[in-house]
Amino acid sequence: MHSWLGVLLIASAGAALGEPLPWEIWQSPATLARLDTSDALVMTSSRCPGGCRFDRSNAGGEFALDNPWPLRWLYADDDEVVLLDESGPGAITRLWLTTGFGTASCIDPATHIRFYFDGASVPTLDLPLASLFDGSTPPFTPPLVADRAASSGGYVSHVPISWAQSLRVALVDAHGSGNPCAADGRRLLWYQIEHHRLTPGTMVTSFTAGHDEPAWRDFLTHAGDDPWHGLLAPETATVTLTAGATVPLLSRSGSAWLRGIRLYLPRAAYDAARLRVLVDGDLAIDMPIGDYFATASTAQQAARAVLFGEDESGWLYAWMPVPYRNSLAVELRSDTGLGAAVAVDTDLRLDTAPVPVDVGRYSATLGEQCRADGVFVLDQARGAGKIVGLAARYHADGLSSRGYLEGDEQATVDDALTPIWHGTGVEDLFDGGFYFDHGSFANALAGATEVDADGHGVSAVHRLLLSDALPYTSALRLVQEAGYSPSQPVPMCARYVVHAYRQVQPLLVSHAAFEIGDTAAAAAHDHVGAPGAQCAFVSGSFEGDLATARAARVCTGTSGNIHFRFAANEVPRPLRLRRILDVSDGLPGVSAGSAGAAIYVNGVLAGSFAPLAANVPRRWQQQEALLDVPVAVQTLDIDVVPAYSAHAPVFSESRWELRGGWRDLVFRDGFEP
Repeated sequence: MHSWLGVLLIASAGAALGEPLPWEIWQSPATLARLDTSDALVMTSSRCPGGCRFDRSNAGGEFALDNPWPLRWLYADDDEVVLLDESGPGAITRLWLTTGFGTASCIDPATHIRFYFDGASVPTLDLPLASLFDGSTPPFTPPLVADRAASSGGYVSHVPISWAQSLRVALVDAHGSGNPCAADGRRLLWYQIEHHRLTPGTMVTSFTAGHDEPAWRDFLTHAGDDPWHGLLAPETATVTLTAGATVPLLSRSGSAWLRGIRLYLPRAAYDAARLRVLVDGDLAIDMPIGDYFATASTAQQAARAVLFGEDESGWLYAWMPVPYRNSLAVELRSDTGLGAAVAVDTDLRLDTAPVPVDVGRYSATLGEQCRADGVFVLDQARGAGKIVGLAARYHADGLSSRGYLEGDEQATVDDALTPIWHGTGVEDLFDGGFYFDHGSFANALAGATEVDADGHGVSAVHRLLLSDALPYTSALRLVQEAGYSPSQPVPMCARYVVHAYRQVQPLLVSHAAFEIGDTAAAAAHDHVGAPGAQCAFVSGSFEGDLATARAARVCTGTSGNIHFRFAANEVPRPLRLRRILDVSDGLPGVSAGSAGAAIYVNGVLAGSFAPLAANVPRRWQQQEALLDVPVAVQTLDIDVVPAYSAHAPVFSESRWELRGGWRDLVFRDGFEP
């Protein structure tokens, strides 16, 4: 037994350091709405490489062709399999998994999870994997965690696990046989780890024995009332809504926040009544009430999330912060299917706090489409922003099947060629598992209000991405597969809502790049490859729904460093370094496809690359590192120092790119005012 169990710390990591960290949204509504460039959110998962069907680690009862690379670990090291190996400050903010065959089972009690912080050889946490979710091990207790009963087939933790310098996460007894929770003894495991990468130099306190998150824990207990404790005076009214009518609820000018929307009306009217909110003259919300509050008239269980849902007394509520800089208008509309007139009690909350310049404009967008194959494009945008919530209704189209719940989500940001998120299934995205085999549920951050039991019905789901909001600095493409895999589609329909904060202007753009195969360009950037590196011209594709093809020169080294130079004069901070590499070497789950590396700028440690798993069918990968480089530094002499090891013996390079802050070149010469 660990001596720290049950000990609570009042201070959260980073809370006393001034500026909130990206996952500390409980500090203020403006924290949730803020857009910045100090953060990248990455998902590491057991997704199936190359578009194969079974997204899990370890072989099950499927045909080998459906799961040709079953071991999805980053690498194996002695008695451990390593899931995550990160350098530089960051935090895990969501850890999801499920296990079983056909239905969610208990977690093998022999499987342990270990967390190694800041280069330590001894884990700070070493406990049974099941103890992360069963409520027995503080701080991993509700409402920050849920097991398969509370999350309908999924095991999920929203405990922030932060680190200042590095983190390695490993499992012991995670594969092979001997599992008492499975009839055949196999250890089948699906997993997702969502983790933040922060700009080097960001002050973060590493998770320690006894750590807790009291403010985050308190925030999540508020389903219905204001989780930020704003004590805002309500503006109340009772209005009558008739078929085809529009009823104004509120109109304001100036700059402030719409902080709360509460409505009371019969649930039978949810799908015929429409909420419209105009911010600075543009529609921020325009959809049926049932969609916006994630509770349709047919709901088996009301949504009860911390920022939207229906409370125990039947009031619909939304505490999503909506900033406005010039004007605000809120109104209700109804379609002709409303029937008899409906009385609606309304309660709106306004906050006169200043709107900071770095917050995005809130929008909730409604989409609907049916597909026989391919992917649903849930969101596609240019500029900058972050997604903070999703709600959707899925069903099979023209057949009886629940295979539509198999589709993986993929998020590609900033015109990258490979996803930064690659999920493992629809129910997994929404914190459940195995087609929500424990029925409907309503947790603080996710839920399923309707569960399809036989393939003839609807799966209605929602999730708030608060501590794990998905940020982008110049572009976003969020898609979801229609069916089991690209080669095994399921005709299906989806109706979905995306909650986001956005701005039209990007925050980061590309400033310079060169290809290893372009001799003149490489020479101009003073490029010197690793000594003895083997170079070749290769063809292949990237992972992701577009499977972008590439044919280019790649150089792979087993020792030594790489040097090149970028001019950074007039490049606004912050900076990021992006590379394209080849990860076809090695065996998935046995050895990494690329070693990690430290990045030095003018002799000073400025960033790092994490090791990457091999991917034989999709050999090209793209990786981006956040850099800490002072504004005064105008010439970047970059040395990349790989961490070669027995499990990660190679490091490859094909293209290098420098990204930095946005600037308007039209006005650079100063001629225009």
